[in-house]
Amino acid sequence: MSAFAFAESKVYDIGGGVTFVTVPLHGDYSLTSNVTVFFQNDTVLQTNESLVTKNFLGNFQVNKYLNGVSTTSTDTGIAYKTDEQMLAEKTGSGIQPMGMKKLVACLTVALGVSGTLATLIVASCATVCGALTPVTAPVCAACIGGFAVISGVGITGAVACFNMK
Repeated sequence: MSAFAFAESKVYDIGGGVTFVTVPLHGDYSLTSNVTVFFQNDTVLQTNESLVTKNFLGNFQVNKYLNGVSTTSTDTGIAYKTDEQMLAEKTGSGIQPMGMKKLVACLTVALGVSGTLATLIVASCATVCGALTPVTAPVCAACIGGFAVISGVGITGAVACFNMK
C-alpha cells in the first residue's frame, strides 16, 4: 500500500452517475503510474492500472491492466528518466518522434508537460484515445486523468488533441 499516493488522488464526475478516481503510484513506479477505478452509483464498474517502470534495456516500460488482467506491455523505446529528471524538463522539451510530433506538441500545451511526459501519455493512452466516440471519450479521459494528476490541469484539451487529424 505504500506505493499508493492517496493524498494526490483526483475524482472526476463524467456524468450518467459515473465517477472515476485516479490514484497515483510512487515507489518503484514512474510518476506517470496510476490506478483508476470507475464507479457507477457506488458500484465498481472497472479498474485500470498503468504501471510505468524502467525495463532491462533502459527504456520506459508501460504495463496496462484492466480489472487486474494484463492487457498490454510496451517498451516505448524512450530512454528512461527519473521522476526528478522529468519534472525538471521544461514544458515542450524532450523526445518528439516525427510520427507523433503534432500530437505530442498539442499535449505539451494542453497539459503543460514536457515532451517526454507527453510521449508517455501517447504510449499509454493511444489505444483508448485513438477513435473517440461518446462511449470511448470517458475512458480516454480516465487514461489521461492519471497524467493530469501530475500537471494539475484539466484533461479536456488533452482529449481533444487525440482528435487532431
